[in-house]
Amino acid sequence: MPQKLRDARWYRSMLFVPGHRHDWMLKAPKYGADALLFDLEDSVPIAEKPAARTSVKEVISKFSGKAFGRFVRLNGWRTGWLLDDLNAIVVDGLDGVMLSKTEDPEDVAALDLVLGELERSRGLPVGNVEICPYTEAASSMYKLYEICMASPRIKRAGGTGGPVPAGDGARSLGLQYEEEAAEALFFGAYSALQARAAGIVRVEGAMTTKLDDLELVRRIGEKSKRLGASWASAIHPSHIPIINEIYSPTQVEIDEARGLVLAVAEGIAKGNAAVRYKSTLLGYAHARTAMDFLERAQAAGIDVGNVPKLELPQI
Repeated sequence: MPQKLRDARWYRSMLFVPGHRHDWMLKAPKYGADALLFDLEDSVPIAEKPAARTSVKEVISKFSGKAFGRFVRLNGWRTGWLLDDLNAIVVDGLDGVMLSKTEDPEDVAALDLVLGELERSRGLPVGNVEICPYTEAASSMYKLYEICMASPRIKRAGGTGGPVPAGDGARSLGLQYEEEAAEALFFGAYSALQARAAGIVRVEGAMTTKLDDLELVRRIGEKSKRLGASWASAIHPSHIPIINEIYSPTQVEIDEARGLVLAVAEGIAKGNAAVRYKSTLLGYAHARTAMDFLERAQAAGIDVGNVPKLELPQI
């Protein structure tokens, strides 16, 4: 049975903005991120959370209808703050929520139910608000597949770089490494595997907490892309242009994919199931990969030129 993919709007970049910094949120769109993530969790002091909720609600409403996505990082279940967060920020213009410290599938299922009730009571389309699970413990990272399967609202997850050094996830796993350490690749690849197995197409790449090392941003972004990531988060505006560049299809990539599809189309027209293209033997799998890439580029508004429509057998 073919895997059911959960495609969603493609964001190359998502910028964290503290929810208690009203002026920062208002000027955040100028930095060019495809989506903004207003934070109500760790970056907001406890005493300022009530005011931050009101501020985030106002900003979401103000930005409703804008081209960029609008997401909110919630406080986790068991903090006593999550329901207050949701009651404040589920308004017209909200595209998704990030669930901090997701522990198990039940956390996601409960959030799905609450979101549905709020959407119905407020006259909003039911099911439109995405859930992005944020696994920060060894047990939850181990269960990422089950967590992703707990709700169809989950359309982006993963994390190809592994836990951020010295963060909650690294502490839970007992990891002691610096950024770019080879040891992190196992954990990142395992998370990406689980997300893809659940049908998640929008797999998140690695993020750095080092603010001024832009070469590091580039290196981990390029590595994440090779590992299957399609987007990444950032905590500083200076990272956004680099992330956008990395996760945008290049003209070289577009030309190569189009040439590959053309070669396969010509081969099929001649009755061949496999063709030679630039010293490589191509088959249906190569064609499907290239066609998927070109479709994603077109969905992002990129002109990919004339590409034949191939009817490939489902084998």
